Amino acid sequence: MSEQSVTFVDLRFHTPAEQKRKRRPKHARVTESPPSSQWLLTVILGLLCLALVVTARVWGAMVLQASHQVRRQNEELIQKLAILKNFTQLQETLTNCMQQRDDLQANNTELSNVLNKKVDKCSSCPEGWIQHRGKCYHFTNERSSWQKSKKYCSSHGSRLLRIENKEELDFINRQACFHWIGLFRKGATTNWMWEDGTAHSTDLFQVKKQEPGESCVLLNAGEATSYNCTQQYRCICEKRAA
Repeated sequence: MSEQSVTFVDLRFHTPAEQKRKRRPKHARVTESPPSSQWLLTVILGLLCLALVVTARVWGAMVLQASHQVRRQNEELIQKLAILKNFTQLQETLTNCMQQRDDLQANNTELSNVLNKKVDKCSSCPEGWIQHRGKCYHFTNERSSWQKSKKYCSSHGSRLLRIENKEELDFINRQACFHWIGLFRKGATTNWMWEDGTAHSTDLFQVKKQEPGESCVLLNAGEATSYNCTQQYRCICEKRAA
């Protein structure tokens, strides 16, 4: 061999991919490709559809709730109208009943007057006595105590006045002026009673008390008042018409 040096060459074999990478510039960077405009439009449309669906459901719920509320208000209105109709009918019925009551009372009063007139024609009272509804009343002019007034009425076949009803009370009140009536009590703690022993009804009238211990009643100007039985006043006698 010659003195020339022998150079060994290191041969390396590369694959095609490696060769391609080698040919790529070092300063080049790997970048991702942007999404396509069609895909972006699809996403936007999807979001819009979802928003429309949600909005439609919300509006649907609101409309349904409003519909229920309107139906409930209509039902309440129908009930109120029915109640008002029933109330109007009741008012009309009450008015008719009151009119019938007034008519019956008027007829009753008329019949009572006719009956009393017939009774008055068939009966009579002594001279100086006033006849009213089958009774004779005598308003004395002489003044005396309650006990003497009681004896006076008894001597004329009568008794001191006993008021039995409101109609009689109204009739007597128009004429009584400080007159003894047949109402008394046995003591300050006892109840009022009539001369015949019948208990006095406070529903007819109340007795006004002047002073404690007064046990006899005077009638004057529509008021019954207790007085001392020994005082001198006129009296009212009554008896049935003959």
